[in-house]
Amino acid sequence: MSLSMMLTTAAMWVNARPIRLALTRDDYLETLDPGRRPAEPPARLRRSGRVVVSRQDGLPVYRYEPATRTPGLELMYLPGGGLVNPLVTEHWWIVERLARATGAAITVVCYPLAPERGADDTLTVIDAHYERLAARAGTSRLLVAGDSAGGAVAVGLSLRAARRPDGLVLFSPWLDLALTNPAIARRVSRDPSLRVPGLRAGAEAWVGDRGLDDPALNPARMGLAGLPPTLVFQGGRDIFFDDAVAFSRRARAERASARLVTGGAGFHVYAGAFWTPEARAAYALVGAFSCDPARVSHSGTYVQ
Repeated sequence: MSLSMMLTTAAMWVNARPIRLALTRDDYLETLDPGRRPAEPPARLRRSGRVVVSRQDGLPVYRYEPATRTPGLELMYLPGGGLVNPLVTEHWWIVERLARATGAAITVVCYPLAPERGADDTLTVIDAHYERLAARAGTSRLLVAGDSAGGAVAVGLSLRAARRPDGLVLFSPWLDLALTNPAIARRVSRDPSLRVPGLRAGAEAWVGDRGLDDPALNPARMGLAGLPPTLVFQGGRDIFFDDAVAFSRRARAERASARLVTGGAGFHVYAGAFWTPEARAAYALVGAFSCDPARVSHSGTYVQ
Protein backbone atom coordinates (compact mmCIF):
# COMPACT_ATOMS: atom_id res chain seq x y z
CA MET A 1 0.00 0.00 0.00
CA SER A 2 1.36 3.39 -1.00
CA LEU A 3 1.68 6.23 1.51
CA SER A 4 -0.81 8.32 -0.44
CA MET A 5 -3.36 5.48 -0.32
CA MET A 6 -2.82 5.15 3.44
CA LEU A 7 -3.40 8.87 3.94
CA THR A 8 -6.40 8.93 1.63
CA THR A 9 -7.98 5.98 3.43
CA ALA A 10 -7.50 7.74 6.75
CA ALA A 11 -9.14 10.85 5.32
CA MET A 12 -12.03 8.76 4.04
CA TRP A 13 -12.88 7.66 7.57
CA VAL A 14 -13.38 11.32 8.44
CA ASN A 15 -14.85 12.72 5.23
CA ALA A 16 -17.21 9.83 4.47
CA ARG A 17 -18.62 9.69 8.00
CA PRO A 18 -21.94 11.37 7.07
CA ILE A 19 -22.44 8.87 4.22
CA ARG A 20 -21.50 5.95 6.45
CA LEU A 21 -23.88 7.00 9.21
CA ALA A 22 -26.75 7.64 6.81
CA LEU A 23 -26.34 4.20 5.26
CA THR A 24 -26.64 2.53 8.67
CA ARG A 25 -30.27 3.68 8.87
CA ASP A 26 -33.15 1.47 7.80
CA ASP A 27 -35.01 4.65 6.85
CA TYR A 28 -32.14 5.80 4.64
CA LEU A 29 -34.45 6.77 1.79
CA GLU A 30 -36.07 9.39 4.01
CA THR A 31 -32.72 11.16 4.32
CA LEU A 32 -32.48 11.80 0.57
CA ASP A 33 -32.88 15.33 -0.71
CA PRO A 34 -35.88 15.34 -3.07
CA GLY A 35 -34.17 18.13 -5.03
CA ARG A 36 -30.88 16.27 -5.51
CA ARG A 37 -29.24 16.94 -8.87
CA PRO A 38 -26.17 15.75 -10.77
CA ALA A 39 -22.97 17.72 -10.33
CA GLU A 40 -22.10 19.87 -13.32
CA PRO A 41 -18.87 19.16 -15.24
CA PRO A 42 -15.91 21.20 -13.97
CA ALA A 43 -14.76 24.19 -16.00
CA ARG A 44 -11.40 22.57 -16.71
CA LEU A 45 -13.10 19.97 -18.92
CA ARG A 46 -14.30 22.75 -21.19
CA ARG A 47 -10.75 24.04 -21.38
CA SER A 48 -9.32 20.61 -22.25
CA GLY A 49 -11.95 19.61 -24.76
CA ARG A 50 -15.56 20.00 -25.80
CA VAL A 51 -18.52 19.44 -23.47
CA VAL A 52 -22.01 19.05 -24.92
CA VAL A 53 -25.02 18.90 -22.60
CA SER A 54 -28.41 17.65 -23.69
CA ARG A 55 -31.53 16.58 -21.84
CA GLN A 56 -33.54 13.47 -22.51
CA ASP A 57 -36.38 12.13 -20.41
CA GLY A 58 -35.84 15.15 -18.14
CA LEU A 59 -32.29 14.10 -17.25
CA PRO A 60 -28.95 15.53 -18.40
CA VAL A 61 -26.62 13.65 -20.73
CA TYR A 62 -23.03 14.92 -20.93
CA ARG A 63 -20.67 14.27 -23.80
CA TYR A 64 -17.00 15.08 -23.31
CA GLU A 65 -14.72 15.06 -26.34
CA PRO A 66 -11.08 15.52 -25.29
CA ALA A 67 -8.89 17.71 -27.47
CA THR A 68 -6.70 14.70 -28.27
CA ARG A 69 -9.02 11.91 -29.34
CA THR A 70 -8.66 8.30 -30.41
CA PRO A 71 -10.60 8.12 -33.68
CA GLY A 72 -13.72 5.99 -33.52
CA LEU A 73 -13.50 5.20 -29.80
CA GLU A 74 -16.64 5.87 -27.76
CA LEU A 75 -17.15 5.22 -24.05
CA MET A 76 -20.45 5.29 -22.19
CA TYR A 77 -20.10 5.98 -18.46
CA LEU A 78 -22.74 5.07 -15.87
CA PRO A 79 -22.06 6.74 -12.50
CA GLY A 80 -22.80 5.07 -9.19
CA GLY A 81 -24.81 6.37 -6.28
CA GLY A 82 -26.55 3.39 -4.75
CA LEU A 83 -29.33 3.57 -7.37
CA VAL A 84 -30.71 6.60 -5.53
CA ASN A 85 -28.10 9.38 -5.78
CA PRO A 86 -26.95 11.29 -8.89
CA LEU A 87 -23.38 11.72 -10.04
CA VAL A 88 -21.08 13.79 -7.84
CA THR A 89 -17.93 15.81 -8.41
CA GLU A 90 -15.74 12.76 -7.86
CA HIS A 91 -17.33 11.07 -10.86
CA TRP A 92 -15.96 13.83 -13.05
CA TRP A 93 -12.48 13.02 -11.74
CA ILE A 94 -12.95 9.49 -13.10
CA VAL A 95 -14.33 10.71 -16.41
CA GLU A 96 -11.39 13.07 -16.88
CA ARG A 97 -8.82 10.34 -16.20
CA LEU A 98 -10.62 7.86 -18.45
CA ALA A 99 -10.47 10.39 -21.27
CA ARG A 100 -6.76 10.97 -20.70
CA ALA A 101 -6.04 7.23 -20.58
CA THR A 102 -8.09 6.22 -23.62
CA GLY A 103 -8.67 9.29 -25.78
CA ALA A 104 -12.33 8.24 -26.00
CA ALA A 105 -15.27 10.55 -26.39
CA ILE A 106 -17.20 9.90 -23.18
CA THR A 107 -20.96 10.02 -22.83
CA VAL A 108 -22.06 10.28 -19.19
CA VAL A 109 -25.64 9.13 -18.75
CA CYS A 110 -27.66 10.35 -15.76
CA TYR A 111 -30.30 7.65 -15.50
CA PRO A 112 -33.61 7.58 -13.54
CA LEU A 113 -33.17 6.90 -9.83
CA ALA A 114 -35.16 5.34 -7.01
CA PRO A 115 -37.29 5.86 -5.08
CA GLU A 116 -38.97 8.27 -7.48
CA ARG A 117 -38.52 5.90 -10.45
CA GLY A 118 -37.73 2.24 -10.82
CA ALA A 119 -35.57 -0.20 -12.73
CA ASP A 120 -37.79 -0.38 -15.81
CA ASP A 121 -37.37 3.36 -16.42
CA THR A 122 -33.62 3.14 -15.79
CA LEU A 123 -33.10 0.35 -18.30
CA THR A 124 -35.26 2.01 -20.95
CA VAL A 125 -33.26 5.24 -20.77
CA ILE A 126 -29.86 3.55 -20.70
CA ASP A 127 -30.67 1.20 -23.58
CA ALA A 128 -31.84 4.08 -25.75
CA HIS A 129 -28.63 6.04 -25.15
CA TYR A 130 -26.50 2.99 -25.84
CA GLU A 131 -28.29 2.20 -29.09
CA ARG A 132 -27.70 5.76 -30.28
CA LEU A 133 -24.00 5.50 -29.49
CA ALA A 134 -23.73 2.13 -31.20
CA ALA A 135 -25.35 3.59 -34.32
CA ARG A 136 -23.28 6.79 -34.28
CA ALA A 137 -21.43 7.35 -37.53
CA GLY A 138 -17.73 6.63 -37.22
CA THR A 139 -17.95 4.49 -34.07
CA SER A 140 -15.46 1.65 -34.48
CA ARG A 141 -15.06 0.64 -30.82
CA LEU A 142 -17.58 1.10 -28.03
CA LEU A 143 -16.75 0.61 -24.35
CA VAL A 144 -19.10 0.74 -21.37
CA ALA A 145 -17.83 1.69 -17.91
CA GLY A 146 -19.45 2.21 -14.55
CA ASP A 147 -18.72 2.41 -10.86
CA SER A 148 -20.61 0.91 -7.93
CA ALA A 149 -24.34 0.78 -8.78
CA GLY A 150 -23.48 2.08 -12.23
CA GLY A 151 -21.34 -1.02 -12.62
CA ALA A 152 -24.33 -3.25 -11.85
CA VAL A 153 -26.39 -1.49 -14.49
CA ALA A 154 -23.48 -1.67 -16.96
CA VAL A 155 -23.23 -5.46 -16.61
CA GLY A 156 -26.90 -5.91 -17.45
CA LEU A 157 -26.64 -3.56 -20.42
CA SER A 158 -23.63 -5.39 -21.83
CA LEU A 159 -25.46 -8.72 -21.70
CA ARG A 160 -28.72 -7.63 -23.34
CA ALA A 161 -27.46 -5.16 -25.95
CA ALA A 162 -28.01 -6.16 -29.58
CA ARG A 163 -24.49 -4.96 -30.32
CA ARG A 164 -22.29 -6.19 -27.52
CA PRO A 165 -19.83 -3.60 -26.21
CA ASP A 166 -16.22 -4.16 -27.24
CA GLY A 167 -15.24 -3.98 -23.57
CA LEU A 168 -16.60 -3.40 -20.08
CA VAL A 169 -14.76 -1.52 -17.29
CA LEU A 170 -16.08 -1.78 -13.73
CA PHE A 171 -14.81 0.24 -10.76
CA SER A 172 -15.88 -1.36 -7.46
CA PRO A 173 -19.11 -2.67 -8.99
CA TRP A 174 -22.14 -3.64 -6.91
CA LEU A 175 -22.54 -7.19 -8.17
CA ASP A 176 -25.15 -8.61 -5.81
CA LEU A 177 -28.00 -6.23 -5.09
CA ALA A 178 -29.27 -8.58 -2.38
CA LEU A 179 -26.05 -8.21 -0.34
CA THR A 180 -26.27 -11.79 0.92
CA ASN A 181 -22.58 -12.70 0.94
CA PRO A 182 -21.60 -13.63 4.54
CA ALA A 183 -18.16 -12.15 3.91
CA ILE A 184 -19.73 -8.68 4.03
CA ALA A 185 -20.10 -8.96 7.81
CA ARG A 186 -16.39 -9.70 8.15
CA ARG A 187 -15.30 -6.89 5.82
CA VAL A 188 -17.64 -4.06 6.88
CA SER A 189 -15.43 -2.85 9.74
CA ARG A 190 -12.70 -2.03 7.18
CA ASP A 191 -14.98 -0.14 4.80
CA PRO A 192 -14.95 3.63 5.46
CA SER A 193 -18.09 4.43 3.45
CA LEU A 194 -20.57 1.60 2.71
CA ARG A 195 -23.13 0.01 5.01
CA VAL A 196 -25.79 -2.59 4.19
CA PRO A 197 -29.13 -1.17 5.50
CA GLY A 198 -29.18 1.93 3.30
CA LEU A 199 -27.87 0.12 0.25
CA ARG A 200 -30.50 -2.59 0.56
CA ALA A 201 -33.25 0.00 0.99
CA GLY A 202 -32.17 1.68 -2.22
CA ALA A 203 -31.97 -1.60 -4.12
CA GLU A 204 -35.40 -2.71 -2.94
CA ALA A 205 -36.93 0.60 -3.98
CA TRP A 206 -35.26 0.35 -7.40
CA VAL A 207 -36.27 -3.23 -8.23
CA GLY A 208 -39.78 -2.85 -6.82
CA ASP A 209 -42.06 -5.84 -7.34
CA ARG A 210 -39.48 -7.49 -9.60
CA GLY A 211 -37.44 -8.44 -6.53
CA LEU A 212 -33.75 -8.51 -5.76
CA ASP A 213 -33.24 -11.91 -7.41
CA ASP A 214 -34.50 -10.82 -10.84
CA PRO A 215 -31.82 -12.06 -13.30
CA ALA A 216 -32.40 -9.03 -15.51
CA LEU A 217 -31.43 -6.67 -12.68
CA ASN A 218 -29.03 -8.41 -10.30
CA PRO A 219 -25.64 -9.38 -11.81
CA ALA A 220 -25.30 -12.18 -9.25
CA ARG A 221 -28.22 -13.93 -10.97
CA MET A 222 -27.18 -13.26 -14.58
CA GLY A 223 -25.66 -15.82 -16.91
CA LEU A 224 -22.27 -14.47 -17.90
CA ALA A 225 -21.45 -16.51 -21.01
CA GLY A 226 -22.15 -13.50 -23.25
CA LEU A 227 -20.14 -11.03 -21.19
CA PRO A 228 -17.78 -8.89 -23.31
CA PRO A 229 -14.10 -8.62 -22.35
CA THR A 230 -14.25 -7.19 -18.84
CA LEU A 231 -11.88 -5.39 -16.49
CA VAL A 232 -12.88 -5.18 -12.80
CA PHE A 233 -11.12 -3.03 -10.20
CA GLN A 234 -11.92 -3.76 -6.56
CA GLY A 235 -10.39 -2.77 -3.24
CA GLY A 236 -10.04 -4.95 -0.18
CA ARG A 237 -11.58 -2.28 2.09
CA ASP A 238 -14.90 -2.55 0.23
CA ILE A 239 -17.86 -4.70 1.30
CA PHE A 240 -18.36 -5.54 -2.41
CA PHE A 241 -14.92 -7.17 -2.65
CA ASP A 242 -15.94 -10.80 -2.22
CA ASP A 243 -18.79 -10.47 -4.70
CA ALA A 244 -16.30 -9.13 -7.26
CA VAL A 245 -14.10 -12.18 -6.71
CA ALA A 246 -17.09 -14.52 -7.09
CA PHE A 247 -18.28 -12.69 -10.21
CA SER A 248 -14.88 -12.90 -11.89
CA ARG A 249 -14.52 -16.59 -11.12
CA ARG A 250 -18.01 -17.31 -12.42
CA ALA A 251 -17.35 -15.31 -15.58
CA ARG A 252 -14.23 -17.31 -16.35
CA ALA A 253 -16.02 -20.57 -15.55
CA GLU A 254 -18.61 -19.58 -18.16
CA ARG A 255 -15.76 -18.89 -20.61
CA ALA A 256 -16.05 -15.11 -20.51
CA SER A 257 -12.86 -13.05 -20.56
CA ALA A 258 -12.74 -11.20 -17.24
CA ARG A 259 -9.77 -9.78 -15.38
CA LEU A 260 -9.98 -8.77 -11.72
CA VAL A 261 -7.51 -6.21 -10.38
CA THR A 262 -7.53 -6.19 -6.59
CA GLY A 263 -6.07 -3.45 -4.45
CA GLY A 264 -5.91 -4.91 -0.95
CA ALA A 265 -5.84 -1.48 0.70
CA GLY A 266 -8.27 0.12 -1.75
CA PHE A 267 -11.58 1.53 -0.54
CA HIS A 268 -14.82 1.74 -2.51
CA VAL A 269 -14.10 3.14 -6.00
CA TYR A 270 -10.47 3.77 -5.07
CA ALA A 271 -9.79 4.68 -8.70
CA GLY A 272 -11.43 8.00 -7.91
CA ALA A 273 -8.37 8.90 -5.81
CA PHE A 274 -6.43 9.74 -8.96
CA TRP A 275 -3.41 11.05 -7.03
CA THR A 276 -2.53 7.57 -5.71
CA PRO A 277 -0.19 5.15 -7.51
CA GLU A 278 -2.91 2.49 -7.33
CA ALA A 279 -5.37 4.67 -9.24
CA ARG A 280 -2.75 5.74 -11.79
CA ALA A 281 -1.96 2.07 -12.44
CA ALA A 282 -5.67 1.38 -12.91
CA TYR A 283 -6.05 4.07 -15.56
CA ALA A 284 -2.91 2.92 -17.35
CA LEU A 285 -4.42 -0.56 -17.57
CA VAL A 286 -7.71 0.87 -18.82
CA GLY A 287 -5.74 2.66 -21.54
CA ALA A 288 -4.19 -0.61 -22.67
CA PHE A 289 -7.58 -2.32 -22.41
CA SER A 290 -9.18 0.28 -24.68
CA CYS A 291 -6.72 -0.67 -27.42
CA ASP A 292 -7.10 -4.45 -27.06
CA PRO A 293 -9.86 -5.50 -24.63
CA ALA A 294 -9.62 -9.22 -25.32
CA ARG A 295 -5.88 -9.44 -24.70
CA VAL A 296 -5.83 -7.34 -21.53
CA SER A 297 -8.90 -9.00 -19.98
CA HIS A 298 -7.58 -12.49 -20.61
CA SER A 299 -4.91 -12.32 -17.90
CA GLY A 300 -7.03 -13.36 -14.90
CA THR A 301 -6.55 -11.85 -11.44
CA TYR A 302 -3.93 -9.18 -10.78
CA VAL A 303 -3.10 -7.98 -7.28
CA GLN A 304 -1.78 -4.44 -6.85
